[in-house]
Amino acid sequence: MALQDKERWDFKYLQGWQSTLHKTLVEFYTYAPVGRALEIACGTGENAIFLAKQGFTVDAIDISIVALKKARRQANERNLKVNFICADLDYFVLKEDTYNLVVNFYYLNRRLIPQIKKALKPNGLIIFETYNERHTLIKRDFNPDYLLKEGELSRFFEDFRVVFYKEEFNISTLVAFK
Repeated sequence: MALQDKERWDFKYLQGWQSTLHKTLVEFYTYAPVGRALEIACGTGENAIFLAKQGFTVDAIDISIVALKKARRQANERNLKVNFICADLDYFVLKEDTYNLVVNFYYLNRRLIPQIKKALKPNGLIIFETYNERHTLIKRDFNPDYLLKEGELSRFFEDFRVVFYKEEFNISTLVAFK
């Protein structure tokens, strides 16, 4: 991700933009054995904090130091430990065979998919949800490089055991075991 992307995200978070706890996570996190979890592009950390509260040891990565400062503050206020990592996911390397659960909400980096798959332990769970190409019908200026094509998410994880898959109007969701 370019420096201007980092600056753009920092600016958004300085303006008060806040990430949210995702209902797909709340619905499916119990499918994963409690252990290590990773949130990709965590923003202000609501999902990571939720997982820590459920007993997971959580790593959470984002490019925005502004978002991560908010996330750390929120975790500290709740007396929860989350390992927040400031990194550009275009260059960050995930450790193989490490996580029982990986969550990815509204961030698409196709280059990262093979790493996500390797980062999961056997029988680890992936929860992945992001916009698909129909999102441009709502937000015309959205960069199509960051939108899933029809069926693309299921193809990324075709070697996994799918628990749940849905392509709604502009959102694609997958929950699957390695």
